[in-house]
Amino acid sequence: MRKSAQIKPIANPNGRHSRPLFSSRRDHMTPLGGEGTLRVSRWLQAPVILLLVLAQRSVPGLAWGDRGHTLINAAAVEDLPEPLRSYFRARKVYIVEHASDPDLLAHDDDAERPHHYTDLDAEDTFPFLNLRRQFVLEKAAPKCWQLPHGDSIWQIERFTLRLADSLRRRRWQEADHDAVFAAHYAADLTQPLHTVTNYDGQLTGQVGVHARFETDLVNALADDWQLRPQPAVFEPDLRARIFQEAVASFSYRDVIFAADHIAVSGRNYLDPQYAATFYKLAGPLAEKRLTAGASFVSSLWYTAWVRAGKPLLPSKPMQVEVLERKSAASSKVSR
Repeated sequence: MRKSAQIKPIANPNGRHSRPLFSSRRDHMTPLGGEGTLRVSRWLQAPVILLLVLAQRSVPGLAWGDRGHTLINAAAVEDLPEPLRSYFRARKVYIVEHASDPDLLAHDDDAERPHHYTDLDAEDTFPFLNLRRQFVLEKAAPKCWQLPHGDSIWQIERFTLRLADSLRRRRWQEADHDAVFAAHYAADLTQPLHTVTNYDGQLTGQVGVHARFETDLVNALADDWQLRPQPAVFEPDLRARIFQEAVASFSYRDVIFAADHIAVSGRNYLDPQYAATFYKLAGPLAEKRLTAGASFVSSLWYTAWVRAGKPLLPSKPMQVEVLERKSAASSKVSR
């Protein structure tokens, strides 16, 4: 989920405006012509064919609307090794049904909104060596001036470590919450338009492309998809993996813009032929990125469990209370 270029800013109590929150509704589409006229840029001409070919290629180990998040979480659960798979299967209903809780929170909390994106190109250029130095090598926190451009990469680490702590302490309900939030921010990062300043095509005359890609397209095609993510792996350098996923996601941004440009050429966004063409061109990329999201999420969950010391896990919901009582009794004896 991301903010839209045409929603009016929401006023904060202190009088400052927050960055608008993206809406997945189709009320931001601008027909071809007037101020919404698409202007063909050179970056959209020469590399169009190459970019679309790259989108079809398989990339090893490589946000979405509500449907996208539920798809990712459901696939991530099945991607886990045992005994973690059984543990998450017992919680699958919760993990899937609450997949979009962070988006609901963002509607009411201004401070939540930047957690859903990181504009890599806001203050740096590919391959983002400055950000890599800060985030991966120096393990530094975000600077205050970076926050308006999003801090999702830090939030992914934060909730993965919180999940590890909750699992280690056998606080299962807290672990469920942490798993959902870590998964949501990670899934958002695998959506290319959550990594760029041109998040809604507002800089290239393609306003509304965000919802057209992550919500309209996914809702239309998801029934025919079966995500087959790469197996979950332990990440010894968590920040390195997060940064890798961010850069990989960013590299697909122009595929979306190119597909949108081709699909709308000679027509407007309300033309049914636009959707048919856009879905055909960008659909494979959406499925690929959702698959990457599932692999990323499962690896974060698995990494959290390993960091927690691989604690004994309840495989059935009813076992949670039993283990919690045993843990509480053990704590009282040790005192």
